[in-house]
Amino acid sequence: MSTNSGIALRSGETFQTIYCHWDGHPKTMLPMLRENYNSLELAAKLISYGDASSIDKKLEPTGEHTFMKPEDDVCVFYHRDRGDDWLSCQSVCYTKKELFDQSAFEYVYIFEDGQWNVYKRNGERIYI
Repeated sequence: MSTNSGIALRSGETFQTIYCHWDGHPKTMLPMLRENYNSLELAAKLISYGDASSIDKKLEPTGEHTFMKPEDDVCVFYHRDRGDDWLSCQSVCYTKKELFDQSAFEYVYIFEDGQWNVYKRNGERIYI
């Protein structure tokens, strides 16, 4: 079973957000984000690819990489790797209320103040 999550970059009072389908549990996703996307530039680059099937250590493949046969340790994105329409996969800008009203997200990861934080769907921060 998947653990769906939202991955967001905070900019003032708005949150540029993508959906991620697989393994959004904090014990897996939070270390992945903190270890591999730990700067404003890397967080923004991750979100620039749009909605993801899964987040992994690397953004770009070095060899053959498809949705059905992804390269090891490489993120899988719906637009780039499966060919989904960009308009349905691009990031969405939410207010805080809108972000935490998204029923598709079990957890929300926000890059804010130079670090990744994780929240439950109801907006309660989880401290790990």
